[in-house]
Amino acid sequence: MDTNRLPFIAAVLITLGMAGILVTGRLGTYPSSFRMPPMMDIRPDGRMMMNQQQMRGMMQDMMAGLLPPGIRPEDLPDPRSEGAGLVARYCSQCHHLPSPQMRSAEEWPVIADRMFHRMEMMAGRGGMRMMNIESPSPEERTSIVAYLKAHALKPVAPEAIPSPRSRGASLFRNVCSQCHPLPDPGLHTADEWPGIVDRMQAHMGAMGKRAVTDQEKREIVDYLRDNASRS
Repeated sequence: MDTNRLPFIAAVLITLGMAGILVTGRLGTYPSSFRMPPMMDIRPDGRMMMNQQQMRGMMQDMMAGLLPPGIRPEDLPDPRSEGAGLVARYCSQCHHLPSPQMRSAEEWPVIADRMFHRMEMMAGRGGMRMMNIESPSPEERTSIVAYLKAHALKPVAPEAIPSPRSRGASLFRNVCSQCHPLPDPGLHTADEWPGIVDRMQAHMGAMGKRAVTDQEKREIVDYLRDNASRS
């Protein structure tokens, strides 16, 4: 075997192994929509070359059933800030761009540290380096975490939600805690909540969570609007 090809083959096998463990460990199988794209191009001299764009697309497809659909960089909070730019640059290399409101300020440092470690592995020497994954500097990591914490989900304890014994509160508590801590109903206005619930409903479907009925959705929206911010 041509030894010049070994780093490329190693990169493919390690990547597939890591992604396979991640996906099957959570779901038991690959997402039904997943299709294996070609990952190697043949150079004019006959040697194999990593197709980085298709490799990234494959990774994003594998993650599609584990994470909610991503957002556009311009939809990030304070999109022109340094933190938003760093999140857009580094946090969409292997999966779709996450919203900072996916997690609470307490959760983000742990999640970010795990992602930084994985980026270090992918940006290491040899075959993995050929995937062209960048790893942020220590200063950039500090900025990323600070940005995510500043714009994180602001949760409320289940027992502290308004009218906790109402049916709307019960649905809100049981449905919305499937994917993240409960958000404070006062974080948004009555006009904002219907669109947010629509978006969360789409995320739940993409992640294979229990779908809510139209009646349940109306009751959740009514509950959130009744307890929304008045400003």
